[in-house]
Amino acid sequence: MLLCNEIDVQSVKRPAEQGQQGQQGQQGQQKESRKSVEAEAARIRWLLAINPNTPPPVLEHLSNDASLRLLERIAENPRTHTTTLAKLANHDEAQVRAAVAENMNISIKTAWKLARDESPDVRVRLAESYHVPVAILRILATDDNPYVQERAYKTLYRMLEEVQSLRSA
Repeated sequence: MLLCNEIDVQSVKRPAEQGQQGQQGQQGQQKESRKSVEAEAARIRWLLAINPNTPPPVLEHLSNDASLRLLERIAENPRTHTTTLAKLANHDEAQVRAAVAENMNISIKTAWKLARDESPDVRVRLAESYHVPVAILRILATDDNPYVQERAYKTLYRMLEEVQSLRSA
C-alpha cells in the first residue's frame, strides 16, 4: 500500500470518536486524514528512493511515480537497475536524465543515448562521470557546447593522471 501512488482512505480510516459528528465534520476529518496518509506515504516513498539498500524491484516500482524529485533520487540510487535507468533516460525532464547520467549502473547503450541528449546539462553530467567509457568521453570532447567539451577533457585528463600514477607506483 505504501508503494502505491494512490491511497485508499477507507482502508486506513480510523473509527469515529464517540458521539455523533455532522456530515461536514466527517468530510473535513476524512480530507485531513487523507492528506496525512498521503504525506506519510510520500515520505516513505522518498526514504525508499534515497536508501542505498532499497532493492531494485522496489525502485523500479517507485519509478512509476510522477514526482520529479522522487524520480531524480531513484536515478541517483546506486541500486537502481539498468532497465529502470534506461526507462528514466527517456523522461521528458532533463533533471531526471541528468541524474541517470551520473549513475554508475547505466548501460553503454544508455550512456550513448545520453551523449546525444538535447540538453547540455545532461551531457555535462555524463562527461563528469568516471564510469563512462573513454570512447563516449572522446565524443563529448568534440561536443558543440564548450562546457561539455571542457568537462569531458577534464575527466579524460583526470583518468589519464590516475593511470600514470598507478604505473609509477
